[in-house]
Amino acid sequence: MIQQIPITNDEIYELSAFAFQFTPAPEEIEKKKEAKKHETVWGWLEGENLAAKVHLIPLETRIHGKIIKTGGISSVATWPEYRRKGAVRQLLIHAIREMKKEGYLVSYLAPFSVPFYRKFGWEMTINEMQFTIPMERVPKFKGINGNVQRMKAGEESVLKEAYQEYTKQYTGMLARDDHWWEHKIFSKKELNTAISYDDKGNVDGYIRYKVKDSKMNIDEWVAITPDSKKRLLQFISNHDSMAKEVHLTLPDDDLLPLFMEEPRAKQEQKPYFMTRIVDVESFLKVYPFLKQGDREETYTIKVKDEICEENSGFYQIHFQNGTHHIEKTENPAEQNLTASLSIQQLAMLLLGKITLEQLYQQAFISGDLDNIVKLDTYLPKKQHPYLADFF
Repeated sequence: MIQQIPITNDEIYELSAFAFQFTPAPEEIEKKKEAKKHETVWGWLEGENLAAKVHLIPLETRIHGKIIKTGGISSVATWPEYRRKGAVRQLLIHAIREMKKEGYLVSYLAPFSVPFYRKFGWEMTINEMQFTIPMERVPKFKGINGNVQRMKAGEESVLKEAYQEYTKQYTGMLARDDHWWEHKIFSKKELNTAISYDDKGNVDGYIRYKVKDSKMNIDEWVAITPDSKKRLLQFISNHDSMAKEVHLTLPDDDLLPLFMEEPRAKQEQKPYFMTRIVDVESFLKVYPFLKQGDREETYTIKVKDEICEENSGFYQIHFQNGTHHIEKTENPAEQNLTASLSIQQLAMLLLGKITLEQLYQQAFISGDLDNIVKLDTYLPKKQHPYLADFF
């Protein structure tokens, strides 16, 4: 039986501690309750016992410049004696249906198993690049205007402004609210913060980091301009007496190697987050398709969602005078079908992970190639998918 569990219920934290192998102190649990107070938790009960659970975090993400209501799925866990009985399956299906009812358009999660969550409609859309750089290979830039200063108390607002500007360079990043900043970012008291200022005193980047055991770990990197990247790299190199190597995670399309005289440092691309489209019709209606002048064209796509059948069907996308209109239709004539794709493939497409033509050329989808190429011109591709947060 599925039941909503109060976020203050200690059983939630006992199960998380067991499943994710940590032992929180009592005061840490109370802090977690405060941090998670906006989350919804659904539990699968066996009698009066909590057998499994899933958390829904209410989020907003910036997808190709548009703020989208996003459901973050996290803390999925089951006690071992109840595993492989379908509890998590029922909870995930329930979560998808509830998100759709509540107006969520997409959902994010960090998978423990990609194939497992793919069965429920999520797909890999966001990768990251992890760099391990010997300190002597961190580039040094002298003569760059501006400066880097360690953050002082009361300057937290400038980080929020810089982060918001940075999100415009990518698609899929969180639109962080004050609660997120307080409990997910500024709660990491062990981190130092250094802020980059241009020659006019404007903030154009920052890093949050710590140095321990001869390693400099960059927890968050925000560089809005090429000069801010150079300033921050110079600042990092100034720690050469303290650290022998730097650990840094960036978007997987970041051009950091171009800034390095010797770029042969360890670079490891890792799949990071999965995305699911919760409500296809509603998402297509608000999706920021590109404008193509006064062209008037209609394309029809067929979507298959094996978990949420309401999403399955045919969608006509009609473009006219720089706007678009979406209509879910009955089975059209076969010759009018542009492409057939799964809910997972649609997520990759609309997040900018891949193009329709690429899916077609690799035989992942079927359709009319000429119209696939034309429809691709309406899909934004300038911004690469990235997520700087974890949950």
